Amino acid sequence: MSGYNDADAMEGAFNRWLESAPEGREFPLPTTCDAQECAKYLHRRLRERNVDYYFCGGFACINCINLSCLDTTPRRISDVNIVVPNGDEGYGELLRILRGGPFIEYDRSHYYFAHSEKFVKVDCIIGGWMAFPKVSEARIIKGVQETQLQFLDPMGLLHLKLSSWANKARRGGPKRENDIKDVKDLRDILIGAGKKMDLRGLDKDMAAGLEAWVSEHKDRQEWKKLDKNYGGRF
Repeated sequence: MSGYNDADAMEGAFNRWLESAPEGREFPLPTTCDAQECAKYLHRRLRERNVDYYFCGGFACINCINLSCLDTTPRRISDVNIVVPNGDEGYGELLRILRGGPFIEYDRSHYYFAHSEKFVKVDCIIGGWMAFPKVSEARIIKGVQETQLQFLDPMGLLHLKLSSWANKARRGGPKRENDIKDVKDLRDILIGAGKKMDLRGLDKDMAAGLEAWVSEHKDRQEWKKLDKNYGGRF
């Protein structure tokens, strides 16, 4: 739990946390431990309401890397991304959880989990929106903790990363280095596990993201380890 006795104490701590960020800079990043506590809390509350879900984004990438025992340099995360079904019994239930303690709402519909004087941003996503698979159709893996957190599998995460790489602003934005690391790590996990991936059957945004990636990184041979028939333009 948050460790705060009342809403006023939590709000005061949140305001001090906001003030700790230099003007014009992003808010302080949470630790992986903070994010894990947030995820475990969401998992418990959603399970109580029989709401299925999966985590994606950098938090899920880190956990997939840990599960695979890939030898790589750890990276920081900025938030926890969670995907739930549409409708009142899915997205609606998640919002009801986020509108109570130990969460605080900031700047209209931005939710933060309070934990040990740190705050973890929660991004809520409806399954089926853009490239995010519906929860009922997603390939999900479970963590090793007693709570059995649910994550989108490495191939699904790589699909999302390729889709976002198609966005030029994203490629040049503040998450660029983390995205590069995630793509390489997820690809290495799949190659190491002997998985195959149909790179010629990707949807439009994923295919565009892969083309932009290979154009910049000149690593077509690495991708051919996932699909030996992948040609690409570069």
